[in-house]
Amino acid sequence: MSPITCLIVDDESLAQDLIENHLSKIPNMQVVGKLHTAVECIGFLANNEVDLLFLDVEMPDLTGLELLKALKDPPITILITAYSEYALDSYDHNVVDYLLKPVKFDRFVRAIAKANNLLKVDVSVKNTVLESSHPIPSAEQDYIFVKSNYKAIKVRFSEIVYVESAQKYVKFHLANESIMSLMSLTSLEGILPENTFFRSQKSFIVNLNEIKEISGNQLLMSNGSKISVSKNSKPALLDRIDQNKLL
Repeated sequence: MSPITCLIVDDESLAQDLIENHLSKIPNMQVVGKLHTAVECIGFLANNEVDLLFLDVEMPDLTGLELLKALKDPPITILITAYSEYALDSYDHNVVDYLLKPVKFDRFVRAIAKANNLLKVDVSVKNTVLESSHPIPSAEQDYIFVKSNYKAIKVRFSEIVYVESAQKYVKFHLANESIMSLMSLTSLEGILPENTFFRSQKSFIVNLNEIKEISGNQLLMSNGSKISVSKNSKPALLDRIDQNKLL
């Protein structure tokens, strides 16, 4: 199996080394370059094919987001930055995931798994050992800000009943309202807490706490909506919600 080629672009050498160290723990990943500027990246990509790009946002001369705008056909990209406010802009570029510095390994593995799905390669990161010599407990926030109608709107995870894909947009279905935002469902999947949200099929992510009833391949949600669950996804869904093995 050919390795997945990875390019790291970050103006901080320590940040580069951390990403490279994380990649060294995952099978079939090959770092083909570590660059400090977006300009260097443009030259590198003009002469080399790269499967996966790890890209810092804040860099001198040209930011990571400006680089993505300039590239005609950018590689699958995972953005890495210390500033969470850039998450909104990242959705406009169909970035596969968005990681905050310092990048924790368990969160990094989730991003790699999503990138692998897009690359359509048979690389398993689920069995990768997540423990490090000094494990750090994750502390994820309970909300996100999304862009809608030229505003940044705060959406709490607990308020989401389900999310629906609508071409280049996603539609957040809350208890009493809906919010449209320009982003991909795959990017959102990496942000929503995986212990609470489940992708029932290609176009829907549901809040497990908001499922009232399961009938065949239909989920009745708390707001009265009926969402289908794919045949392949249903066993995993039942495993998630039936911890006591009663179903």
